[in-house]
Amino acid sequence: MSVESALALIESVKDFKVLFVGDTIIDEYQYVSVLNKSPKENLIPVKYLSSEVFQGGVHAAARHCESFCKAVTVATDGNGVRKVRMVDKNDVRKLFEIHYNGHITPIVERDTAGFDCVIAVDFGHGLIDSKAVEWLTKTPYLAVNAQTNSANSGFNLITKYRHSDYIVIDEPEARLAAHDRDSPIETVMEKLANGRWLKLIVTHGFHGAYAYDVGRSEFAKLPALSNTVVDTMGAGDAFLAITAPMSKTGSIEDLLLIGNAAGAIKCQITGHRSPVTKNNLIGFLKKHDSFRSDSRR
Repeated sequence: MSVESALALIESVKDFKVLFVGDTIIDEYQYVSVLNKSPKENLIPVKYLSSEVFQGGVHAAARHCESFCKAVTVATDGNGVRKVRMVDKNDVRKLFEIHYNGHITPIVERDTAGFDCVIAVDFGHGLIDSKAVEWLTKTPYLAVNAQTNSANSGFNLITKYRHSDYIVIDEPEARLAAHDRDSPIETVMEKLANGRWLKLIVTHGFHGAYAYDVGRSEFAKLPALSNTVVDTMGAGDAFLAITAPMSKTGSIEDLLLIGNAAGAIKCQITGHRSPVTKNNLIGFLKKHDSFRSDSRR
């Protein structure tokens, strides 16, 4: 693993055509200030200050990929879920959220022959049903995240994908899918991936990320590259969206480096105000490499 090989891998996908398949989500932040406790109710009174609406879900993920690849196409249902979060203005801390379900119909099969990579961003809101999973697993190159969230906990496990070339999930999602709460994460990854997937990455917040190359029976780990966190929403999606096209030829070590850098950049962005771009990522990697070189002297 080196910054030089990571930069070469980033350049290698510049002519790729990528298809994203996934749920449409509207993420709304209602910025508030917290008032004193209500004397009559056990609730948290807040004062409304302002609001911000983001195009989230598959659209937010696809935006991360746009500056890296030649063409990015999105297949989705335009009338998806709306998630309204009450957010403390002072520290961007989320207090609670409200879900509004739109009219969601399962996506129909698409022709994927002209794409270098198909990325399924499966939030478990109904767009990707069993039939969609069936045709997705037959695509020439498939990368997947199947998210576990408050609306689908226990019912949207990554194991519903019988085959995939590249998987990115977080540690709770991996342990839930493997029904294994206590084993070392490498044991969990091996249990999940064998016979199903070729490359598996498990993200673990400020601990970094773990990778498993099934064909080579190799594990790798990389710590997080930054302690600066403004908003963690969408960090895993940025990791997946940017590294998925590169996973066709890239080593798991380079994918960890690039993905962790993408996640670190995304954690410094509120909501989906802006995507992680190619220029930002290259600058971050070069700066990180310079820091590492200085620290070794």
